[in-house]
Amino acid sequence: MSIPASRLLEIARADAPAIWVRVETVRGSAPREPGASMLVHARLEEGTIGGGHLELEAIAQARRMLVSGERVAGADFVLGAALGQCCGGAVELSLRRIDARETAWIEALRPLDREAGTVWLDTRPGAEGAPHTVASPGRPADAPRDAGGAVPHRISRVDGAPWNVWVFGAGHVGEAVVRVLATLPLCATWVDPRENRFPAGLPANVSVLESDSPAHEVAAIPSGADVLVMTHSHGLDFELCLVLLAREDLGLVGLIGSETKAASFRARLARRGVGTEALARLQCPIGAVPRGTGGRHRLDRHPGAIAVAVGFDLWERRRAAAPASGPAAEAVPVAGAGR
Repeated sequence: MSIPASRLLEIARADAPAIWVRVETVRGSAPREPGASMLVHARLEEGTIGGGHLELEAIAQARRMLVSGERVAGADFVLGAALGQCCGGAVELSLRRIDARETAWIEALRPLDREAGTVWLDTRPGAEGAPHTVASPGRPADAPRDAGGAVPHRISRVDGAPWNVWVFGAGHVGEAVVRVLATLPLCATWVDPRENRFPAGLPANVSVLESDSPAHEVAAIPSGADVLVMTHSHGLDFELCLVLLAREDLGLVGLIGSETKAASFRARLARRGVGTEALARLQCPIGAVPRGTGGRHRLDRHPGAIAVAVGFDLWERRRAAAPASGPAAEAVPVAGAGR
């Protein structure tokens, strides 16, 4: 997963320079896949390309670019003893300055802010130094190619709409879940009707919404978002599920509870006119079921265990829905082509 196009556009419009560091190609074993990216600012970073010495070296080079004004650079690393990483593979990185001069081509990706998915960008330098942009659907086979059918220079993966997760309920389980989700590359919106329920010092990718009517906030949830329902009230949980399942454009709709609660809610929802297909989209209990346990284990009732299970389940779903990786999905540099 990479830095979303919407975030690149924010940086460009603000003209607050940052360096966009991307994993372009991977040979052998490496910490991250082609397309993984991060933003390096003067004093902080967003995202990751896998950590370790590789990331430290990339950050150092990016900060030198911020000082020098250099706009485009590349770096190749062998992940062996010299870097203190035993992966054994090789990684090619590209680094590009994102500021006001980049706004035009990033604007070309604006439609993706309303869609989940991925594009493949042709980043050949143009006549004025800006890359040509060819946005295509999020499959490697759709990457732009020249008249002979070959990838012309370098195709870089850029995610479209950010991954949004909405969590309804600010109890002890809700807080544990949100804190785990905050460690993932997503935007979390945390909703509760009660006053002073949200803790201070939440990470930057978590927004809180104190609402007297949480069900009315469902209309504002972005298309494709995953939603978790875990409020203090079964009545409110039911009202939320009723409204959420009326939307066909959401991702996971998860409800905290037991198999008994799940059966009760499905029966009540069916009596309220919710169809079979919509009911099938309701996941309850939430979280991944550990393999070989024959079902949910009692320890899963611990807030921390639930949070880890939910985070893992959402990550696996997101990963499964992403474009397939592999040689066709990697960036393809042409021998002798300039950066």
